[in-house]
Amino acid sequence: MQAKQRLYLTADRKTVVPEGDRLAAMLYCVVGDEIPESAVARFGLVDGGLPEPASKPAKTKEAPKPANKEAGAGEDKGTSATKPEPEA
Repeated sequence: MQAKQRLYLTADRKTVVPEGDRLAAMLYCVVGDEIPESAVARFGLVDGGLPEPASKPAKTKEAPKPANKEAGAGEDKGTSATKPEPEA
């Protein structure tokens, strides 16, 4: 199989990671290099590179917005609506 992306080995040489991964320690192959079938099986390579993730991470829900936009705008949660009068 020919490599279709630059791949790097981790420091322990047990995993192949893509270019730019923070775990990349040494270059394994560049585009066009022949990858032996033993390495394809060992690292789980597909079509000359790493397989695409099975699913994308779920998006987190946004916090609900206040019903009345004016009520939530500009107010601190820790302060009261009325200000104490200054002492004379």
